[in-house]
Amino acid sequence: MKQYTSRFLKIVALFLLGFPMSYLVLAAICFDISFEACGQILLSPSYYLLAGFAIITGYGLQEMQRWSWYCFMVLQCMIGYQNAWVVHHYAESHHRFFIFIFSFLSQTILVFRVNQEMRVPYLFPKIRWWESNPRYRTVIPVIVTKKNGLVLDAEILDLSVLGCFIKIRDDFHQDESIRLQFDAYGYSFACEGKVLWCAQSTVTHPKGIGIKFFFLSRPQKRILRCIFRILKKISQLYRRSRYLMSQEDFLKALIQLESGNFLKRSKFALQKSYPRSHEH
Repeated sequence: MKQYTSRFLKIVALFLLGFPMSYLVLAAICFDISFEACGQILLSPSYYLLAGFAIITGYGLQEMQRWSWYCFMVLQCMIGYQNAWVVHHYAESHHRFFIFIFSFLSQTILVFRVNQEMRVPYLFPKIRWWESNPRYRTVIPVIVTKKNGLVLDAEILDLSVLGCFIKIRDDFHQDESIRLQFDAYGYSFACEGKVLWCAQSTVTHPKGIGIKFFFLSRPQKRILRCIFRILKKISQLYRRSRYLMSQEDFLKALIQLESGNFLKRSKFALQKSYPRSHEH
């Protein structure tokens, strides 16, 4: 999941990794603390404990570890106490109370913002990344059929073994049942799905629907796993070799991966076990 880390979350992680100095600079500006007071805070044993915990949390956020969210929440409580202590003992401003309220509101907004970044943006927007299956960004043409028989052309932008996000202009209702059909890497896949949520067009993502697959047969699940394994290998190739290989070599490796021996072996194994699986 590290490849999905947003720019905002990376900035927060970098701030926490440099917490021993970044917090002092921010506190000196916001709380109007003198240079001598900053030195006393820096030499405080409790501040080393707070800074160490912040660095661990920053590393967890940067690496997209599930424990980082809980550490982040504990860290915000520790920072809130530290802010109150600093304002009470070292702040030279005459508006200490308002300064502390401002810092508390800033922390609340930060927690809310980080919490939003930790949620799966397309498929299941109400759960965090570690509660979802791995997913991969892609562009796959798909045919969407409504219950009334209306057939629509769309694109899959985000795929997992449980569902997908479909970019589509038409309007849908939550919990609406639809049928999907698409071809990917030599496999034909069709299944029933349900609209979990509808996304309006914004700067961060296009208009579309989050779909969960339903009533999958064993052959359908196997086809989906084969497609998913290919997407995983393509993603690994891109992350590891995109900037280590020339563009020509990279494209050759990508084509070989999509249509080479791996695909043929997977398809042969699938047809051997389920000769008519492509018809489902």
